[in-house]
Amino acid sequence: MKLAKHSDTAVNYGVVQIDADEAKARKIFDFAKKMGLYGITTEADKSIDTIEKLVKEYDIRVGFHEHAKNPNNANYKVWDPNYVAELVKDRDSRIGACADTGHWATSGFKPLECLRILKGRIISVHLKERAAIGKSGPDIIYGTGISEIGAMLDELKAQGFQGHISIEYENNWDHSVPDVAQCIGFVRGYTAKK
Repeated sequence: MKLAKHSDTAVNYGVVQIDADEAKARKIFDFAKKMGLYGITTEADKSIDTIEKLVKEYDIRVGFHEHAKNPNNANYKVWDPNYVAELVKDRDSRIGACADTGHWATSGFKPLECLRILKGRIISVHLKERAAIGKSGPDIIYGTGISEIGAMLDELKAQGFQGHISIEYENNWDHSVPDVAQCIGFVRGYTAKK
């Protein structure tokens, strides 16, 4: 397998549609189990009953990914951390949020407050830095924007977060390695000070 050849381990899969039909959903969970994944990321909130059944059976976590608010689609609700918190509150504890700090900022939320809303229900994090709240914009280097990256890391630690953090940097695609390295450097420097 290509991952083993490079001494890499896959941890999450998605964002993928999980069908409410159990036979179709089971294919996603079978794949995740075969890959030894920690979690699956989805936006399939209407499939919550099937998801919960399979989470219990496979012991694989599911995080609802929160892309930005879509004003043209009133049925799309997983952008709102309050909605996700309500959706998962009485469900198996392995079901929660794939917290995307950049999309929260675009949707007008303060990412640190969103982490607090979802306390205990964060499965994984897509960590992004943004220049402004309530505006779409490119990702920027950690520590240079409004996202309070350090405070978010502190909050996750205080919550006992055990999932995975993905450094997402969807900017400067052809030459992003130096920028991503600076983001990694920020995290390492911040955590070393603690």
